[in-house]
Amino acid sequence: MTFFQSIILGLLQGATEFLPVSSSGHLLLAQRLFGIREPELAFDLLLHLGTLVAVLFFLRFEIASIVSCLFRRDPRAAPSGWGRRDFWLVIVASIPTGVIGIAFHKTVETGLTFGGVGARYLVLTTLLLLTNLRFRHKADLDRIDWWEAAAIGVIQGLAVFPGLSRSGSTIVLALLLGIAPRRAAKFSFLISIPAILGGALFTLKKGVSHLPGVAPSVAGFLVALVVGYLALLLVERLVVKGRFQRFAPYTACLAALCFYLQYHG
Repeated sequence: MTFFQSIILGLLQGATEFLPVSSSGHLLLAQRLFGIREPELAFDLLLHLGTLVAVLFFLRFEIASIVSCLFRRDPRAAPSGWGRRDFWLVIVASIPTGVIGIAFHKTVETGLTFGGVGARYLVLTTLLLLTNLRFRHKADLDRIDWWEAAAIGVIQGLAVFPGLSRSGSTIVLALLLGIAPRRAAKFSFLISIPAILGGALFTLKKGVSHLPGVAPSVAGFLVALVVGYLALLLVERLVVKGRFQRFAPYTACLAALCFYLQYHG
C-alpha cells in the first residue's frame, strides 16, 4: 500500500463512518470504480481505531458524565443530562445490533450485489427525506424510552448491509420517534462505540495481516481520526438545524450509480 492510498482509505473511512452515506457502500463503489482494494485486515482495524478515537473525543463530556454517574449513589442524571440510565440504554440498543450482526455477517460477505446496494440506498434516501417529520410527540424530548433504544438498535443492526448507513438510519429513526435532534445525534454516536468495537472483534477473528509500514499506517490513522471528528461536527450541526435531508440527493445518485453498475457495468 502506498502513502497516497493509505490517505485515501483513511479519508473514506473517516468521512463515511458518520456521514449518512454508508461506509461499506462507498468502499464497494471505490473498489469497482477506482480499483481501490479493500484494506488489509490490520490496516482496516487501524482505520476503525481512528474513527473510534474520534467519537470518544467528540463525546468525552457525555461519556465522563455517564461514567461518573455509574459510581454515584444518586441515580439521577448529571446536570449535563447524561447519566446512568443512558449506559443501560446503550446496552439495550447494542443487543439487537449484535444479534443481527452475528446472524447476517456471512450473508453480507457473500451475497453482495450492486442492485441490492442500490435498493438500500433508495431506502436511505427515503429515510433522509422524512427527517423533519415527527411520528410521535413526546413530553420530554430528551427522554429515550427502552423500546425506542431497542428499535434504534435493530435499525443499526440492519445497517450491516451496505447502502443503509448506520448513522443515517439511527438518527432518522430517533427523529421520527420525536427525540430531540441533538439528543438523537449524540445517542447515535454513542451506540456506534460498541458497534465499532464489535466489528473490530469480527475482524480479529479472521486473523490480521502486517501493517503496510509506519508512514502509511500513521497517515491513515490520523486522517481517519481527523476527518471522522469533522464528520461528527457536521452531522450534529445539520441534524440540529433540520438540514439532514441535504444528503438525500447524493444518496439518490449513489443508488442510480449502483443500478447502472448492476445492469450495464
